[in-house]
Amino acid sequence: MGTTLKSSQTQASSHSVLIVGNYCHDVLLRNGNIIAETIGGAASFMSNVFNALSVSCHLTSKVGQDFKYPVSYDPIVVSSARTTVFHAYFGVGLGGNGRQDRVLKRVEACDPIRPADLPEMRFDFGMAVGVGGEILPETLQRMAEICDVVFVDIQALIRVFDRNDGTVKLVGLKESGFYHLLPRIGFLKASEEEALFMDVEEVRKWCCVVVTHGKDGCKLYWKDGEMKIAPFSANQIDPTGAGDSLLGGFVAGLVHGLAMPDAALLGNFFGSLTVAQIGLPKFDFRLLQKVKDEVQRRKMQYRSDSRVEELKHMKPSGHEEFHASLTAVKSMSTHSIEECEQDFLVPVPPPKAVEQVRSPHYTLQPKLLLNNNPACEEPIATVHGENLQL
Repeated sequence: MGTTLKSSQTQASSHSVLIVGNYCHDVLLRNGNIIAETIGGAASFMSNVFNALSVSCHLTSKVGQDFKYPVSYDPIVVSSARTTVFHAYFGVGLGGNGRQDRVLKRVEACDPIRPADLPEMRFDFGMAVGVGGEILPETLQRMAEICDVVFVDIQALIRVFDRNDGTVKLVGLKESGFYHLLPRIGFLKASEEEALFMDVEEVRKWCCVVVTHGKDGCKLYWKDGEMKIAPFSANQIDPTGAGDSLLGGFVAGLVHGLAMPDAALLGNFFGSLTVAQIGLPKFDFRLLQKVKDEVQRRKMQYRSDSRVEELKHMKPSGHEEFHASLTAVKSMSTHSIEECEQDFLVPVPPPKAVEQVRSPHYTLQPKLLLNNNPACEEPIATVHGENLQL
């Protein structure tokens, strides 16, 4: 049985967003040793971006009483379950292809999110972003009923877990049990690797597909066309959550009234900020204000464009200039974040203090490192160039 903690969430209003997905505990291991622990779950990264851009959202997430971290959006606490836990094992040399050097295992699974757990209100945008199998077909169907447009991360649909040790594997989208819901989905986001488990040419007939390509940005596909969206350069330290932040920035851009290509550009921007920090990123307040100013300036440019109604699937005039302005904002930011110092903060202990403690917006969730490497000379979540996407 679950109980909801006293809510601190902003009431849903115009252009409000519903995020559905469980918070997690992520544990990274190398050669049998724990090297990091941090809050996980796509919902944590997306709500972080929404907070940064002042986007109203409601988050439905389930955790156990052992949940370690203070958060801005209260989860449903399930007294009879534990918080979902993922272990990421590095350096085990699997596959023999030089690429599969990480094994991801779900070692604990909190309860799934059911239709009755969703709020009884309407939202402009809904985001189904489960990571541990917590999104059920009936829950996604209910989201389609209460949200005008639904965005889905494909990992919420195609991940399966070994019954013996919880190893994460992927199945084809057609075999996932969700395929029949595609006509009710507005956008489906997938990484380059995950896109191999669906027929993009077929899926794009039903909904818009967003495929992320890491340092190469992302690509949009819709029924009658496709478009590459330029990336932003970044000094990659920890790629965890980059795709989640990208999707969060994309939806936030749409909420603020940007055309789809410009919103995707904003998503790439926040993805690049995320990989440059360890764990859940902290965004510099001055940078955020400049980004908001650029978004507002971009909207003003739309008003002078007589083709504004045609912008949905076209790069509007000034798109490259918008990219250049965001690049300039990024280069001016000092990113005054002491990553190494944050690495050694101890997570907030679990004993029921979650009800009392809230993390302010834009704060980096604590991460515990146990590898005795205070110089932070080596990226903790990148092994042989492989991205960690918990």
